[in-house]
Amino acid sequence: MRLGWQHADFEALASLWNSTVPAKYPIDAGLLKQNTVDSPVFDWGASALEVMDDQVLGFIAIKRSANPLLYKGPSYDQAHISALVCVNGECGIDLLAYAKSVLRPRGVDRLVFGQDSRHFWPGCPNDCARLKDLLTVSGFQPGSEAVDLEADITGYDDSSFDAVLAEHNAHVRPATAGDLPALFQFLHKDFPGRWEFDVKHKVDAEGRSDFVTVLDVNGTVAGFALLQDASHSLPIAGAVWKGDLGDSWCTLGPIGVSKTVRGKGLGDALLAKSLGHLKRQGFRRCLIDWTTLVDWYGKHGFSVTRTYTPMTLRLDSEVRR
Repeated sequence: MRLGWQHADFEALASLWNSTVPAKYPIDAGLLKQNTVDSPVFDWGASALEVMDDQVLGFIAIKRSANPLLYKGPSYDQAHISALVCVNGECGIDLLAYAKSVLRPRGVDRLVFGQDSRHFWPGCPNDCARLKDLLTVSGFQPGSEAVDLEADITGYDDSSFDAVLAEHNAHVRPATAGDLPALFQFLHKDFPGRWEFDVKHKVDAEGRSDFVTVLDVNGTVAGFALLQDASHSLPIAGAVWKGDLGDSWCTLGPIGVSKTVRGKGLGDALLAKSLGHLKRQGFRRCLIDWTTLVDWYGKHGFSVTRTYTPMTLRLDSEVRR
């Protein structure tokens, strides 16, 4: 029997997730609720549960494009599969067919796995072979791989970038409330869209700003990094995998510097000092999610722990066939 998400038992859904998805992707009921029905772009009509004899067999969570409700970004006519979890392939195909039957008449032309606002996945995890096969036989096309990276930062040394910072009259520090106007102005200019929205939303949700480090160059905000740990009430990005990271976990990202200061080593300095800040707070295992910059982060001790393949289905092509 197919039901809407208003009937969701989030403890049962999280239990199904954790029993069918590899152990490195654990979630709990609160995180699932946060990233589905609590999202302003959750699509109640296209999302569904499959239940038999009061037992949940599977679920699909669909989100609308964040554009234009939250930020400028992917096409308004794009939708996202935030999660597709089922006991077997037949259930998954049925739920996917249902979602497509709702989305296509609305004019949605692309269905993307992951990459949604408050996402779990930047693509289909490569170690979820059954899910990847289901998407492939359903006509989804693969894109270029993205990865999550991790490092033990216990012995990380950030001092090697002190000279770079001194040369450019720059320093890295936690953002204060007084920095917020300049930080938001910088983000709007250099990183409009998702990163600007995520930082502003996190600051509002946490009620503080010290988890954002800023690169200050000659008194001007020229870079930022968003840091998370167990004290946060709204885990986003790589922090969704907090259940796999142990007690002393932290995450870093997004991170970026202004075009005006690139090529001077200040991006490395911002990363190094942000990691040093996390280390001095006593954090050990650090995760950086959804990136292709393996070599750059690798210079700072990070290695690949999860690999994802973006998967996209053109719904308009399906109609023509």
